[in-house]
Amino acid sequence: MAAAARENYYIKNTLICLLKAVEGKVTTVELRNENTVTGRVDHVDGYMNISMSNVCYKSYRGNVTNFDSFFVQGINVRYVHIPDEIDMRKAMEKYIKLESDAQNKVQKRIRDAAMKKIKKRQEAVLKAEKKQEEKEETVKQSTDKVADQT
Repeated sequence: MAAAARENYYIKNTLICLLKAVEGKVTTVELRNENTVTGRVDHVDGYMNISMSNVCYKSYRGNVTNFDSFFVQGINVRYVHIPDEIDMRKAMEKYIKLESDAQNKVQKRIRDAAMKKIKKRQEAVLKAEKKQEEKEETVKQSTDKVADQT
């Protein structure tokens, strides 16, 4: 599932990259209305929407309900427990590296396109200079012929 450009920006430039690291792990999400959801995180998008499976939903009153799948809208998330097995620094560095690699690719494409354009212009200038020299040579030969005839 490909993320849009804005989503990718949020993932790479906010702490949502930590939530992306939680994908595939079992964790607890605390909601703004005091309820909690515990289950396996299947997907997190750039807006902090969370899809979960095998969920245990616990209301603030203590009522427990089980769900096969559950969706939490990002605006309702108060807190996400990051499991101990996740190295937060490595998770953030992974997305920083991805962003850096993407920027390097773009810079290389821009540099290559600029070099190609410069080379093309240089070839055009050389071609024009050669054409001008040939023209001057032709004029010189014509002038020499006229001078020889007189």
